[in-house]
Amino acid sequence: MKNSGAIKMYLAIAALLAIAEIVLLASGNGNLPVSGLVLFIMFYALAFSAQKSEKFKGLSFTLQIFAFVSFTLYFPEMFTDWGFDTNKMIVPSIQVIMFGMGTKLNLGDFIREFKKPIVVIAGTIMVFVIMPLAGLLIIKIWNFPPEVAAGIILVGACPGGVASNVMAYLAKGNLALSVTVTTFATLLSPILTPLIMMLFAGQLIEVNATSMMISIVNMILIPIFAGVVANKILYGNMAWTKKDPNMILLAVISFITGIALIFVPFAEVVKSLQTGLILVAWAVSILSVTIIVMRRTNGPEDWMELVLPKLSLTAIMLYIVVVAAHNKATLLAIGPALFLATIAHNIIGFMLGFGTSKALRLSDADTRALTIEVGLKNSGLAVGLAYDVLKSTAAALAPLIFGTWMNIAGSSLASFWSQKEPREKPVKEKKTS
Repeated sequence: MKNSGAIKMYLAIAALLAIAEIVLLASGNGNLPVSGLVLFIMFYALAFSAQKSEKFKGLSFTLQIFAFVSFTLYFPEMFTDWGFDTNKMIVPSIQVIMFGMGTKLNLGDFIREFKKPIVVIAGTIMVFVIMPLAGLLIIKIWNFPPEVAAGIILVGACPGGVASNVMAYLAKGNLALSVTVTTFATLLSPILTPLIMMLFAGQLIEVNATSMMISIVNMILIPIFAGVVANKILYGNMAWTKKDPNMILLAVISFITGIALIFVPFAEVVKSLQTGLILVAWAVSILSVTIIVMRRTNGPEDWMELVLPKLSLTAIMLYIVVVAAHNKATLLAIGPALFLATIAHNIIGFMLGFGTSKALRLSDADTRALTIEVGLKNSGLAVGLAYDVLKSTAAALAPLIFGTWMNIAGSSLASFWSQKEPREKPVKEKKTS
């Protein structure tokens, strides 16, 4: 009852603010700063109401994204220059998110799912084939500028992300399969993503396959490796990590290594690896110190699980507002059409993922996992590659919008499937003589 009252209050506030925004637009004052503030508070009221609802809780963060993007489009200067070019925050933000993913990897689940490699391989092929082809169809229908069109192909060429694993779990799909395909596709992405981009988008924008490969290693593989190492240090059974003096030594060595890496003259072709390696060193150092502090203060053993999700959400919000701020004019000019194209891209991915899984006669749980895996992409990686390799924040617009929309579509699909238990794949009876 208490939550019901809070939901009604927030919805009432949102409704009043929506009316105020309509009045501002109708009177020709929609471009005033106050309009941006009204939109910001309206979306946040909706986010709070969703947060209080078990059914719509998954939409809360997406509504917060709408709130900040609205605010950003009215006040872009607040997010473009913080004494340095804020575009430089995009890659570290992606690395933080991937570090969090690495801490969740369970090698036991990964190995178990590979005992049925055909499903894993089929799922991985679906991930790298269906969405790039759907992207080609989309850019044939919508006549977007070349860089924006390249961004549509780019998001399709990326592997799935953490969101697909969360949605597969909520949809009562095969979570272990989802995580395994995400991991396997991610490990292959340094090779397959640049190859797909050269084949499908090479005529739209200059694609340096080597730079893209190294950038993916830097943004994805190195942070995930750091996360796996962090998980082993925190939750592993190594006796060495149980002694505080050893952890202090590890913290000092890691910290000094991180500083030393700043001054190492990396060759230009691998220079983008520098930030990832520094992240690994300092992440291990911070983790080691925090473990000691938690031991001495009897802090919660699951502190990393409490901190990392919030840190990842902050990182997602950061790169979204930075890209939006730097591309206000383009976003306002082609935003509606790109949003429709993104919805179409996502829905085609879901439909073909579901149809292919059914054609392969997979179980309901496997079908749900792979449908979601195909339709939901690591849009953060696509944003980072657009900036770091393609040198085009315009190419980051499609992944930016896709990342926002897919949470709405994915959570809706997961909510629908969560109401139905998956059927087991029928076992064929052996013929008796």
